[in-house]
Amino acid sequence: MLIKYTKTSADLNDVDAINLAEIVREVNQHGFYSAYCAILMRHIDDHDVLIGEIKKMAIRANLQVTFNTTETICIFEAF
Repeated sequence: MLIKYTKTSADLNDVDAINLAEIVREVNQHGFYSAYCAILMRHIDDHDVLIGEIKKMAIRANLQVTFNTTETICIFEAF
């Protein structure tokens, strides 16, 4: 099946939102978890604030987080 349209974070609805416990579970099971940054905290519109809050989220969960070059996708991994 050919992909005719690539989803972006703006295309995702609230059902796709992920909580911290799910992220930790995925990291423990698969070694990493990646997601669009915007779906993790939909209420934050300012990009710099969003990235800062995601970093805080990772610290609370004892995970490291990295971002793609445009900081639209975040990747959580264990230390």
